[in-house]
Amino acid sequence: MVKKQIPDDPGNFPQTPASPSAEDFVPGTEKTELLISSPWTRSPKRMLFRDRVEQSLTRGTAQKGCIFALLYVDLDRFKIVNDSLGREAGNQLLREVGHRLQRCLRQGDAMTRLREDEYMILLENVHQLSDAVQVVEKIRRVLRSPFNLAGQNVFVTASVGIALGPAGYSAPEEIVRDAESAMHRAKTQGPGSFEIFNNSIHEQAIRLLKLETELRGAIDQHELRLQYQPIVSLETERIAGFEALLRWLHPQRGTVYPDEFVRTAEETGLIVPITQWALQEACRQIKKWQTRFPDFSSAWLSVNLSPKYFQKVDFGQALSICVAESGIDASTLILEITESQFLENADYLRSGFKSLNESGIKLWIDDFGSGYSSLGYLANFPIHSLKIDRSFIERLPSDSKSTAITKAILSLGKNLGINVIAEGIENYEQLEFLRSVECPYGQGFYFAKAQEAEVVESLLVGKPHWGSQHRMTQEHP
Repeated sequence: MVKKQIPDDPGNFPQTPASPSAEDFVPGTEKTELLISSPWTRSPKRMLFRDRVEQSLTRGTAQKGCIFALLYVDLDRFKIVNDSLGREAGNQLLREVGHRLQRCLRQGDAMTRLREDEYMILLENVHQLSDAVQVVEKIRRVLRSPFNLAGQNVFVTASVGIALGPAGYSAPEEIVRDAESAMHRAKTQGPGSFEIFNNSIHEQAIRLLKLETELRGAIDQHELRLQYQPIVSLETERIAGFEALLRWLHPQRGTVYPDEFVRTAEETGLIVPITQWALQEACRQIKKWQTRFPDFSSAWLSVNLSPKYFQKVDFGQALSICVAESGIDASTLILEITESQFLENADYLRSGFKSLNESGIKLWIDDFGSGYSSLGYLANFPIHSLKIDRSFIERLPSDSKSTAITKAILSLGKNLGINVIAEGIENYEQLEFLRSVECPYGQGFYFAKAQEAEVVESLLVGKPHWGSQHRMTQEHP
């Protein structure tokens, strides 16, 4: 076997002497649209890679059984490394990842770097799908060892999309598009996953493109709304605050809930204007209630935020502007982030949340207990409250494991001086159990579902009769 030469520049192609020796990719300059717009025509190396893919398509069409595979490799959470350790460390990581990926290639394969943290690999002479999967597994293995960057060990994973040719393809852009679609599907499965392209992925990509177009229109046409669900003191049964929940009033589909469109908003960058609007609207509304209802002057309002928003804007400045423009007391504004999202972005969020805490804005951890926790962060971050995941509350009081976990979280919160809120209270038995174990706050359909601001105002007049609005059907909160 001929020993493969690994070039110093991971953008060069193996066994392609005509490749330029200099890396002309400039991080941060590539657009993120599909390759049908041909961003690779700006790079001689990527033009050569396109030629290789085109040759494989031509050869595969002419010779029956001549199959190849295209791998679309995207590093997970690269931006966090870049932002926390600096661009120099980020560039070092990209170079070292490129070298490790080169070690996974076989004789005759080729690779190029496409965008800042994305690579494409062409696997020639693939006899069956398992051949491509074996290369992906090798990629996962070589990335398993940490990278030493700026004196720190950094662990990296990659999401990989696989598309097989030549069947059904007439141009390189088409198979690259499908490999990229498969990569995006892989990302939804969690870091380090891979996905093989099929027609269902293509159909999903079309649906997502339509959703993105409609979501852009929703912002322009003012179709987004906030609904508010009360958070109640279980001891006094008085409203302590509200959680603001985003809704999309679609002209044809009716009410669309966040789990159907937030991921698309994150991937397209629309999460920024959507979140900015939600924060401004929430602050405006809580100020209105605090002014109109004196007994509610110190109540708080929580808003769910995506880590993608934190990564794309100076969220400290954005929140300070919202607080100043609305005139609310910063201590009444709460930011909620799920436990899993928090743990995935803890290093990135550390400094930002410290400055927010100093300004008075509080941080709550949502869905606590639903993920693989590292309890050390409770001591190292300025966390004000934990919201017990509804999966535990819904099984109270009959399920012994759920009761034990609920008691443990309450004890943990009490010992650390952290408030605890029970989510998803749906009946009186759950309420009575939570009172018996001294859970301070709760929310759920037993009290009220999320409703428009105009409807919620009726709850602020006098003392509501909780339980009369309880719904046994499974609805969105």
